[in-house]
Amino acid sequence: MKILWGILLGSVALSAGQAFAADDAQTEIHALQARLKQLEQRIDDQGRRQQAQAKIATKAPSPFDPCPAGKVCYKGVTLTFGGWVDFAGIYRSRNLASDTGSVYAFIPFRQSKNFNTPETRFSARQTRFSLLAEADAGADTHLAGYGEIDFEGAAQTANSVATNSFNPRMRQASLEIDRTDLGLHFLAGQSWSLNAPSRVGIDPRAVDAPGVIDFESVPGFLAARQPGVRVWKDFGPEFKLALSAENAATSFVGGNVPFVGTPATGPQGVLNPNLLINLTGPGGSFFNNANNLSLNRVPDVTIKAAWDPRLGPTKFHAEGWVLYREFYDRFNFASHNIGTVSYGGHLALEVIPKTVDLTFSAAQGALGRFTAAPFPDVTLRQDGSMQVLPITALQAGAVWHTTPSLDLYAYAGLEKTRATFSNVGTVPFGYGNPLYNNTGCNIENSPAATCNGNTSEVRQYTAGFYDTVLKGDYGAVKFGVQYSYNQRFAFAGVGGAPKTDDHIVMTQVRYYPF
Repeated sequence: MKILWGILLGSVALSAGQAFAADDAQTEIHALQARLKQLEQRIDDQGRRQQAQAKIATKAPSPFDPCPAGKVCYKGVTLTFGGWVDFAGIYRSRNLASDTGSVYAFIPFRQSKNFNTPETRFSARQTRFSLLAEADAGADTHLAGYGEIDFEGAAQTANSVATNSFNPRMRQASLEIDRTDLGLHFLAGQSWSLNAPSRVGIDPRAVDAPGVIDFESVPGFLAARQPGVRVWKDFGPEFKLALSAENAATSFVGGNVPFVGTPATGPQGVLNPNLLINLTGPGGSFFNNANNLSLNRVPDVTIKAAWDPRLGPTKFHAEGWVLYREFYDRFNFASHNIGTVSYGGHLALEVIPKTVDLTFSAAQGALGRFTAAPFPDVTLRQDGSMQVLPITALQAGAVWHTTPSLDLYAYAGLEKTRATFSNVGTVPFGYGNPLYNNTGCNIENSPAATCNGNTSEVRQYTAGFYDTVLKGDYGAVKFGVQYSYNQRFAFAGVGGAPKTDDHIVMTQVRYYPF
């Protein structure tokens, strides 16, 4: 019996042990199954992350993505820094007493001592800095604030003697609001004028300017930077229409003062003191009291259309604009005003993709203050009323990207006007009047009164190159050389039609750190 009870008890114990072992195995199986599910979830999550990263890598970068490479982000605002450090060398065969900008309508005639005096200068004043701040104000509303400065300002304290302390100046400062769902854009602030040429669409922050070193660009390039408001609409990806109202100003003959033939009998002597064409700002008005302010009462209004058709790999841009301006003066208790309409257009064509670019611009109208020469806008009649100087401006250019680092360019341009005057006996009025005295224009040191020489036309032929000598994560360093042949022609007067020219060579080293 004892043996039987022992066998029975052993059997029960063995069965219990097997039951406990089975329970432990089942628990381990459940634990392994849970662990396997966790691993599968991790693998799925990793796969989804890799797919998302692949999509981000293949999509075009957006300035509104969280901190794109090369930008700085702060409280939802994306900051893009731009600009360059510049050094230019200047040589002119005629002394213009100018820095990096050549004033073509003031190339001296032989009457001036400057005609036989060359000019050599160095300048770092084209150094420029810019900041673009962008942010989303909603799913379809984008904001962009843009500011730009250089050192081309010249206060009375600026000089080239000891410290060369030329002051910075505001080039641009504007706010842009874009509604992508409506294709509408709004800009307020100082920017390039709407009639300045663009390379693509309506671009308020940049222009399709000739890529030359001379700060005055090439005759035929019409532009200004001024405060105003602008709105434009996208009609599909190719066509845009814009309207702007911009700050107005008038340039009178002689640069905001009437032309003086001779002090005693010329227009100024006859019309003053009862003539008012401009005013100087009072002290504390935030205008320099040495500068004249014209009497404009309405803004300049411009309408512009831009077309960027798709031509396969070739880029093409065409635009046309119409500008309305008004001019004012007051003489002998009466005010005079005259309204004008000017027009122009610009073409930019990539003839061979990424290799050869061509540009062409043309304009006609009262455009004096927009010219590179510069020309005046209006002149005066003997009754104090005004006559508009019509300007014709043409420019053509080509750029050859010979290698990824070397660009060659050539441009030709002209700006011209026609004689605008009224004859009253022996007192000449207007611009280009044949009664003006030009007898001393070709005689060095002759009296100023014997060389009136109203400019009729300026021309330029220029060529040069830019070479990228260094390029990397640190930015780029470029070196350039430009040569231009410049001509100035005057209207015929008593003693003939004088003309002059200037050979200009400029060099440039520029560092683009951004």
